[in-house]
Amino acid sequence: MEEWRRGWRTVLGAALAAATGVNLLYFVFSLFIPHLQKETGWTLGQFSQLQAIVGIGSLAAPLAGWAMDRYGCRKVWAAGMVAIALLYIVVGVAPVIPAMFGALVFATGLIGVATTSISYTRAVNSWFERQRGLALALSATGISLAAIFLPPVLERIITLEGWRTGYFMLAALALFIGLPSILFLVADPPPRKASSLEDHESLQTGPDSFWRSGTFWLIAVSYIGINMPASGMLSQMVPMMLEEGLTSAQAAFGISAFAAGQFFGRLACGWLLDRVNPQRTAFFFTLIPAIGCVLLWQTQNYYAAALFAVAAIGVQQGAEIDLLAYFVASRFGMDRYGTIYGWVQVAGWTGTLCGVLLFGKIHDWTGDYSLFQAGAVFSYVIAATGFLFIRLKPQRVFT
Repeated sequence: MEEWRRGWRTVLGAALAAATGVNLLYFVFSLFIPHLQKETGWTLGQFSQLQAIVGIGSLAAPLAGWAMDRYGCRKVWAAGMVAIALLYIVVGVAPVIPAMFGALVFATGLIGVATTSISYTRAVNSWFERQRGLALALSATGISLAAIFLPPVLERIITLEGWRTGYFMLAALALFIGLPSILFLVADPPPRKASSLEDHESLQTGPDSFWRSGTFWLIAVSYIGINMPASGMLSQMVPMMLEEGLTSAQAAFGISAFAAGQFFGRLACGWLLDRVNPQRTAFFFTLIPAIGCVLLWQTQNYYAAALFAVAAIGVQQGAEIDLLAYFVASRFGMDRYGTIYGWVQVAGWTGTLCGVLLFGKIHDWTGDYSLFQAGAVFSYVIAATGFLFIRLKPQRVFT
């Protein structure tokens, strides 16, 4: 209870800020695609390329993580929140010229990385150890709740007022909810004592030792295997569900079902990480979306099956951040957490780039999403198996 007494404000602030950072755009961008398509005539493959540009910008994650390790999480996080709000406003007023739009999308990924999981997991991990899994889960529920309730609202706003107004709404959320949460709720923890088991081992291993760690590479490869299928389907979830025979409103609700699965996955996974074997927990939660992919692959015009499928995929996406943040902090400590997590995030974004590019291109080539959905099943199985071989340090004994 001592951890919660000291750290509950940080968990609350992290949840609110996570809900309004650039991750929210990843959830709702597919709502903008049909309206931008009408205005520009771009293909789904071209929209996939735009989303891949966001991922290229996110290769700045190690730099953002290093800055957080050196200067503190709150400063870098707050600056990133202000920057993405300004970028949303610029996108809302700028003409839709391919080169300019691509540059703005790249800038969003480059700067917005400071508002992703690298920031809120660092803040929370610094305050918690015994209840780390649950604290991470609760801090990540903010984005899940936002993704459950905001898509139908945003879809209505975009339909009535246009896609530019949708971007203005995202900017308002970042400035008036996300930024105050970082400034007034999230706290940088007091300096950690180097005599603790976690920090002592971390300090002795050297500044670049994680590159030689098999655990680091297992985490990175598993993250690629998770992100590649999930990001591809999330990037065009609305078009995919429309192709399944659903209406626009039902497709928007599908995003909410995905987010509801995320919400459950985050809480359940975080709770289990503190109580049962972490590797087996990761294996179980990474196999769940394979079931959802099979359903999407094998069903058509069946609303209930489609909702269950996207919710199952969401369960793993919810567990994903809990798992990665837990494994990195538990294995490598907090001294270089931002840097190491940043490189893991680069690996994840490598999978994201491949996923969003392949998803749209495979549709352009084959005329449907079936081939990608089949490949996603195998990708999840490989990622789940990788988690079983991760080695963690012995847990500290508390008396």
